[in-house]
Amino acid sequence: MLTLATVVLLSAPYDLDAQTKAFRGDLEAFVKADTTNPPGNEARIVKLVAARLKKEGIAYTVQDFAPGRQNIIARLKGSGVAKPLLLLAHIDVVGTANQAWTTDPHTVVEQDGYLYGRGVMDDLASVALNLETFIALKRNGVKLRRDVILALTGDEESGGAGARYLLDHDASMKEVGLVLNEGGGLVRDVPGGKARFASLEVAQKTYQDFVLTTTGITGHSSLPQKDNAINRLADALARIAKAEPEARLMPATRAFFKERARFEDAEMAKAMNVVAAAKDKLPREALQVLERNLLFSSLLRTTCVATMVDGGTKANALPPKASANINCRILPDETIEQTEARLKTIIGDPRVEVSRAPEFGSNIPSSLEGEFPTALKELLAENHPGVPIIPAVMTGATDSRFFRQYGIPAYGFVPMIVVEGDEARCHGIDERIEVESIRPALELNMKMLLKLAALQ
Repeated sequence: MLTLATVVLLSAPYDLDAQTKAFRGDLEAFVKADTTNPPGNEARIVKLVAARLKKEGIAYTVQDFAPGRQNIIARLKGSGVAKPLLLLAHIDVVGTANQAWTTDPHTVVEQDGYLYGRGVMDDLASVALNLETFIALKRNGVKLRRDVILALTGDEESGGAGARYLLDHDASMKEVGLVLNEGGGLVRDVPGGKARFASLEVAQKTYQDFVLTTTGITGHSSLPQKDNAINRLADALARIAKAEPEARLMPATRAFFKERARFEDAEMAKAMNVVAAAKDKLPREALQVLERNLLFSSLLRTTCVATMVDGGTKANALPPKASANINCRILPDETIEQTEARLKTIIGDPRVEVSRAPEFGSNIPSSLEGEFPTALKELLAENHPGVPIIPAVMTGATDSRFFRQYGIPAYGFVPMIVVEGDEARCHGIDERIEVESIRPALELNMKMLLKLAALQ
């Protein structure tokens, strides 16, 4: 329930039931719009959102960043005592081709207490959640100490062209004081259970592809040459596969292992605590336990792996050229330049050219302290007593990285409880959210925005 202190900030009755119904309607319409990327077609959802905003008397701006592809931005003005708060969410979704869904992925289906549909978690629930809370702030005439901006962007799933366009064409976006986005949330063990912990995304690895290219002497395959492009490339790939950076911790990953330990079995918990407490070199025995888990292992180092290979022209001809794509996920306190230099050192062959693919965007970690982490602790103490916050470093990427490049604090937290493991469905089969998680999420989202933006 909303507390008395919260209610007095609202000038009209807060109808949470009506808001929950509106959320369901939004979600059903957004999923049906099918903004699968590629091609995106985000203009379909922009049209729906624009109609809602117009009905509420809220001004908005639409940005066309490609044919059929749009962002939509709306702003509620505040007193300017604090820098603006940006509610960021993306309106494109990943594809479902060749996935054996048990329901129609572009129709919201309620089944066994869940809503199924592509995008219901990633990221259309956030879109509906933020839209309805944003409208509620306007309807209730909440007096704000800062502007609250709603920005719904496209192309997050394929490089972030929408968010890039937003920052490049609206200078005010570089002046926001806080960004709230996807990437974290409340987690529980079983459907209907209590939240175990809150995951707060504070950083993410930098995505960067490198292309290795080699050339060799051509000719008939019956007369092999020692100078073989494919063999040289294979040697380079083998060296990269065998080379692994030494494991190390950043402040965010140290905090992650320390907090996560309480939710693991005895052996894993002990290893996490030992690693988190280490001052210098991380103990090998504890690391061996952590590295059984691919996620935990990937958080300890920059990773580079071969993902595509191309070479040769015919089965009976020596290859004139061979190339491979190396996909690197770089720790946020390391640079693309450092990683490129390391690859060249590992390969140790000047005849193997190493070039960068277009940059995907890097970022600086957001602080574990500060305005939002403090507010979140207070909200959880009131609404979910005893639930700890676990800082998270994503191995994937969100549009938060573009704002962090400008030194803007950006956090991944959606105030919806999900069952641990369901997040893995986001890009896969039968993506879903629990029906009963919707109403509490809307209530917590309102409390969060009032705490962060309302004049007290």
